[in-house]
Amino acid sequence: MTSSPPRRVVLAAAGAGWEAAAVRAVEAAPDLQLVRRCVDVAELVAVAQTGDVAVAAVDLSVPGLDVETVRAVRAAGVRVVGLGPADRASALGADAVGASDDVVSALRTVRLRADDGPAADEPPGGTRDAAEPPRDGLVVAVWGPQGAPGRSTVALALADAMARTGRRCVLVDADTSGGAQAQQLGLLDEVSGLMAACRVANQGHEEQVEEHLQVVRDGFAVLTGLPRPDMWVHVRAAPLERVLRRLADTHDAVVVDVASCLEAPDGPGGGRDQATVTALQVADVVVVVGRADPVGLTRLVRGLHDLRDLVPDEPVVVLNQVRDSIGWSVEQLASTVHRLAGVRPLAALPQDGPTVDTAALRGATLAEVDPRSALVASVQTLATLVTRVRPVTLAAPTT
Repeated sequence: MTSSPPRRVVLAAAGAGWEAAAVRAVEAAPDLQLVRRCVDVAELVAVAQTGDVAVAAVDLSVPGLDVETVRAVRAAGVRVVGLGPADRASALGADAVGASDDVVSALRTVRLRADDGPAADEPPGGTRDAAEPPRDGLVVAVWGPQGAPGRSTVALALADAMARTGRRCVLVDADTSGGAQAQQLGLLDEVSGLMAACRVANQGHEEQVEEHLQVVRDGFAVLTGLPRPDMWVHVRAAPLERVLRRLADTHDAVVVDVASCLEAPDGPGGGRDQATVTALQVADVVVVVGRADPVGLTRLVRGLHDLRDLVPDEPVVVLNQVRDSIGWSVEQLASTVHRLAGVRPLAALPQDGPTVDTAALRGATLAEVDPRSALVASVQTLATLVTRVRPVTLAAPTT
């Protein structure tokens, strides 16, 4: 009977007082092999990505340790043992928790493979990133190809329509290339609600996310976007996912306005488009907005093909700015998209320039400007359609 090879371990304690004793204990354990002592979180991630270690024992007070760091280490196939408070380990997404005065025992409790199941001493919630937590709220991502098809306008109108049905709805401006929801609602955007929410979520404090919402009216709030495109680096994938899931836990519906580009990053780590990709993958329903003209339809068809690599489920396709001057009926437009992209548009929104322009000037929603508009009625129908894709239970009002 051959013995298993020793478990290869990396330690990140940043010079804590107990580190020297822990190193001696690990080196003396026949089933463990210390590969590296990391001086900071950057080195921890780099070592994990070499594929040369199986488990990382990390002091939870190490400077810079956050959700994004733990996610990066786990994504490299390395299980994370948090040394410190159990609630802190769970909040950051560690696989297990242990005490700094008994690192060897902590390292032995964690399983090396997800299919082994949790160890007996592993705390509930330690694998929160490995399994999606239950949530009741519906997450709707509103996406569309480049060329100003009307993503932001539709996202705002859709969120407003859903809130008017009695749902507690929040609109998230996650367009890191050109967020516009604060301007559309006449709100100050010097401080980005999205960036602030991602910051607290990255530290494992999701309960503080709601503090950064701006209330539009009772039952309808907005998480404002970035005031400048160059601030996209502050919206990382892991904390954004935490933000969206938290909002879905506390609201009936979350509508996310995202940018158009779906390009993969050139190097390690996420790029500018990580916010869009994350929102699309978290969403229960993806609404794709395309402009109803020859150029817009071409971009829509190409965009739908690109989207299939990220979103396996069929999206809700919306033809926007439909008008008689195009020369094609709604049926002809829908049939063309279906023939070329294999997806049939389920909604058509008529062009209503005066209502859209007036709403933008007033910082109001379309329904506030003209509740009898044909565009408003069409968006209300779209809201009903979207909620039927995955019905939601209305949350009890907070007191």
